[in-house]
Amino acid sequence: MNLNKQAKKLATILLDSSGADSGDVNVSLKKIDNLIRKDTRFRSLLQSKRISLDKKTDILRKVLVDSCHTNAIEFLGLITKERSVQLIRQVIKDYDTLYKDKEGIIDVQVHVAKEMSAVEVDTLQQNLQKAMNMKTDISIEVDEKLLGGIKFRIKNTFLDASLKSKLNRLQSTLLQS
Repeated sequence: MNLNKQAKKLATILLDSSGADSGDVNVSLKKIDNLIRKDTRFRSLLQSKRISLDKKTDILRKVLVDSCHTNAIEFLGLITKERSVQLIRQVIKDYDTLYKDKEGIIDVQVHVAKEMSAVEVDTLQQNLQKAMNMKTDISIEVDEKLLGGIKFRIKNTFLDASLKSKLNRLQSTLLQS
């Protein structure tokens, strides 16, 4: 079975078994993914052939008990048998997609010219949710190239309310006159 099919099946099983805790499991899986990306020792533990599966599971339980949901820890313990970080990361990605589909959450990427405060981010998210009548999961990126304004990517739709775009439209209008 190829990696994508296997990951999708495993993610579906984990989502189904998580039930009402699926949101907490999703947050925990994101923490685990972050650990895999940033901590080489953690990645080495998952891929190690020298450490038995039972020992790895015990280590994972002790290390992650305070920061991750039990379902995520146990699942990680089981999947480490494969010793494939790619599989684990793909399962996490597929789980996130399945969870958001189930909960009706839409991803929104926001590009801004300068850092936003937590209050501004919260206000933006609330306004987006009202406007779209859906729950949103926003990720904000600071784009130094923007003079001002904001750009959105909602699924495959791009909305550009940046200063540069407004100036370009104004220039185009003036040239047509």
